[in-house]
Amino acid sequence: MKEVRMRWLLVVAGLLAAGGLAQTPPPPAAQTAEQNPLRLGVQLYALGRYDAALTLFERALKENPQDPEALYWLARTQLKLGLVNPALENGKTLVARNPRYLGGYMVLSEAYVALYRQAEDRERGKGYLEQALSVLKDAERVNPRYAPLHLQRGLVYALLGERDKAEASLKQALALEDTPEIRSALAELYLSMGRLDEALAQYAKALEQAPKDLDLRVRYASALLLKGKAEEAARVLEEGHRIKPLNAEGWYTLGQAYLALGRTKEAGVALENAVALAPLRFPAAYYYLGQVYLALGDYPKAKSRLTAAVRLEPKRAEYRYSLCLANEKLGDKEGARYQCQEALKLKPDYKEAEEVLKRL
Repeated sequence: MKEVRMRWLLVVAGLLAAGGLAQTPPPPAAQTAEQNPLRLGVQLYALGRYDAALTLFERALKENPQDPEALYWLARTQLKLGLVNPALENGKTLVARNPRYLGGYMVLSEAYVALYRQAEDRERGKGYLEQALSVLKDAERVNPRYAPLHLQRGLVYALLGERDKAEASLKQALALEDTPEIRSALAELYLSMGRLDEALAQYAKALEQAPKDLDLRVRYASALLLKGKAEEAARVLEEGHRIKPLNAEGWYTLGQAYLALGRTKEAGVALENAVALAPLRFPAAYYYLGQVYLALGDYPKAKSRLTAAVRLEPKRAEYRYSLCLANEKLGDKEGARYQCQEALKLKPDYKEAEEVLKRL
């Protein structure tokens, strides 16, 4: 399952780089109940309706300019919408006006991480990460036992490549507050360090705490596939589907688990669901579907799916080789010859493609 390993390493890198940073818990309901725009904005934010939430937070801040919560939520929403510079300025204002309000430090540090992600020169951009750490150090003076602070620091250290410090910070966060978010962050760090067994242990505990978290199930199942535990990976996702319908990545991962288990027809159903929900996201899903239909003897469908795979990733030799086989089965010798020749251009020592060309 080389494809699984490569995909998972990319997922881990994305999670660490995309800023799965600690989020300050929402203000208690009693604090927002008196302010309808703020309360409704928080609800819309939780639903992912950031544009609508932004308008409400702007209104809440206009009605009460000194309210730190309104400014905090405004800055956080700006970050979600990619408005990094306004969020940065609002974070600085929060810290200056309310030096005891932890939310200001948290959102300001996230703004610096967002600037790092936007930097074309990542090495020079690391200065933003140092600024994020400086902000978190100031926050620690306010409350050294605030677990999200140490979680966020751990993720910043991970971006800096300082994995030992990242692990220490995440463990400190876990000692203060045992949450699935912290355990998941530890699991992802361990994956990036090649410590698969430790990652799996953290994922398992996180899932016990948050059994309805579908994204967590998908990440756990992907790690199980790396370990060669396809049956357990399938079970984790099947249980998740009974709780909540799987998303595209869930179906894609389940399809790979079924393939590893030799459950070809079920793999085909899962992978078809994945490409129906996200037609361009998983080129490899079309390749796997091609393998499924080749195995089932449905060569027209195999050609259709493999053609899509080649169009999405034309430089993958194995995709072209499989399309060559589908064309051969359909009696299209010219099409088969072309695809195998292209496969050899991409991979000159592709012996299987050479064998097909010899018999065409």
